[in-house]
Amino acid sequence: MTVRTRQPLSFEPLRVPGERPSFRGDIEGLRGIAVLLVVLYHAGVPGFAGGYIGVDVFFALSGYLITGILVAEVEQTGRLDFARFYARRARRLLPAVAVLLLAVAAFGYVFYAPIEQFTIAKTSLATAAYVSNFFFATEATDYLAADAETNPLLHTWSLSVEEQFYLGWPLLVVLGLVGLRGLRRARDGEAPAVRVRTFVGVMIAVSVVSFAASLWLMDSLRTHWAFFASPPRAWEFALGGIGALVPRVRLGDDRATALGARALGWAGLAAIIAAGALYSAQTPFPGWAAVIPVVGTILALRAGAAAPGAAVPGRALGRALGWAPLQVAGRLSYSWYLWHWPVLVFAVGVFGELSLAVRVGLMVLALGLAEASYRLVEDPVRHHRGLARRPAYGLALMAAITIGSVALSAGWWRVADAAASAPDQVLFASAVQDRDSFDCITGIEGTDLETCVLGDSTSTTTVVLYGDSHAHHLMSVAERVAGERGWRLETVMKSSCAAINGTRWHDRLGRDYVECDEWKTRAQAHIRAVAPDLVLVGSSSNGFVNINRSRWVAGIRQELEWLREASSAVLLFRDVPRPDYDVPGCLSMAAWRGKDVSEDCVFPASPREVEEAVFAAEVAAARQVPGVSVVDIRDAVCDTDPCTTLRGDSLVVWRDSNHLTASFARTLTPVLAEHIDDALARADGIRGTPVTEPEGPELVRTGL
Repeated sequence: MTVRTRQPLSFEPLRVPGERPSFRGDIEGLRGIAVLLVVLYHAGVPGFAGGYIGVDVFFALSGYLITGILVAEVEQTGRLDFARFYARRARRLLPAVAVLLLAVAAFGYVFYAPIEQFTIAKTSLATAAYVSNFFFATEATDYLAADAETNPLLHTWSLSVEEQFYLGWPLLVVLGLVGLRGLRRARDGEAPAVRVRTFVGVMIAVSVVSFAASLWLMDSLRTHWAFFASPPRAWEFALGGIGALVPRVRLGDDRATALGARALGWAGLAAIIAAGALYSAQTPFPGWAAVIPVVGTILALRAGAAAPGAAVPGRALGRALGWAPLQVAGRLSYSWYLWHWPVLVFAVGVFGELSLAVRVGLMVLALGLAEASYRLVEDPVRHHRGLARRPAYGLALMAAITIGSVALSAGWWRVADAAASAPDQVLFASAVQDRDSFDCITGIEGTDLETCVLGDSTSTTTVVLYGDSHAHHLMSVAERVAGERGWRLETVMKSSCAAINGTRWHDRLGRDYVECDEWKTRAQAHIRAVAPDLVLVGSSSNGFVNINRSRWVAGIRQELEWLREASSAVLLFRDVPRPDYDVPGCLSMAAWRGKDVSEDCVFPASPREVEEAVFAAEVAAARQVPGVSVVDIRDAVCDTDPCTTLRGDSLVVWRDSNHLTASFARTLTPVLAEHIDDALARADGIRGTPVTEPEGPELVRTGL
């Protein structure tokens, strides 16, 4: 498409077709800082809890570079060569990703169980199709989904965001520069005018709308969409693009202005490093918190643009960003980012928990893989003369790699599915789905009551099952007891919402779990209106860890008090033992490797410190509330030491790392029925006593 050019704005011409861009060491240094932040964060190095902001630095850098390239091309040549742009991006990004997917498939097939391979293969397929960010956003809506951090392709979400940006941004640039009328004139053979200022206005509008969407998602029930999806991330690219079009300040033009530019550059660099050091998993992100590293990146870039043509911007800032290790990290940033996460996840999957020294060593190993990938794959394809001269060849390469990667991933998916359906695997694959109805529990992001009425709905005896997903996995037991006795059973449960009064932090949401508080207000009103004869309470011990331990007894007591006021009696179940590893996956892998599944996947029957502490707090709180009983069913779940995860040849105990299968839970019916009957028999207002209590020394040892 040919357009009529006007006097170019004074921004740096980053690239012209057929001409290699001038090297800017400050950009390479910023790339190095960004990837180091991410790598150190994932390695768990102290002081880098906010290293995830390195991805936002990359986003702002991409917006700055790509916008400058595209607008410079239109301004200086009068046209925008879509084919050349897409071919260049394909050569830069896709070959290395294809090699990564091949390596992940090969390693996963050998070292991962079929049911685990199935999940990774789905992610591989989404990555090959450039939509893994939406895949992870969708998966996050399932409150019982496996922990995404065990997925070796989790980090590809940001690559998909970048790829979606590369696919859509050139069209936005054309529309912003010439408008729809200009496109119609170009179609008729006329040369439309280029309006860079109009395009800046378009990017400002994109930034405002995208950032508003991000804030809305952060304040709603869809924070994972704010993190993973590309539209609420578009403002980071757009601000980077605006930074590329700000009129350039030359160091020699005005000393005061140049000094100011360098000062702002230092401020930007400090903002990036401070965010990486001071942010943490408790920082609500992205939202407002993402503004600091993004704006910091743009300020640092503008300081570099003040010295065009130099390898690095002048004086101290340039020397800092031009530091040799940063230049190496920047040169290998893409490949290092690709390899570091799979190396870490695979090592943890094979060897278990790793020390800090080992994790850092793995990051160095990943750097070596990055160097090999860069020299053997990334750089040769990127600078291949034949591919560079003929965009059609680059587009053909993009199509071939995409089709090949999709075919590889889809084939692996089918192979994993077939392996998981084999006779020696089907038991473990089915255990993952061995659970009661989702309809009877409110999800993590919900606030409405999702109740179910089971048993005899006309009965005059009403029992309520209340708590989080660890009450939910006892639902089939409660339903069976209610059915046998002709009671009315009503479920009032919400995932991750433990039975303790007090706002808790939710790690996955990255903020206070306000949905739990709102849901509890509605649950309290509902249970008071029902006025049940008995309330059965179940909570995960991990649901207490993000509440100050000194508040445990008081918070549990307050919860039990209102439950006791609303009902005749309360029966509180101690949390079941937690393997803290994916049980079906472990059993599947043991069978896959020909091991004895009954002996390979076991864990100590003795409770973890936090489990003991939570139970002690529950007992202490229950002693203060008449009509409350506490029951410990640990021995019924773990009847041997070590605790086995497979009973007989056909009964899997856990469906994941901490929830019982519905099939096993039903075997607990006689044990729970006895305690339920006992609690109802004492529903005359006399204070109940715990059925099982920890010994005195345990209470002293936990400090409760």
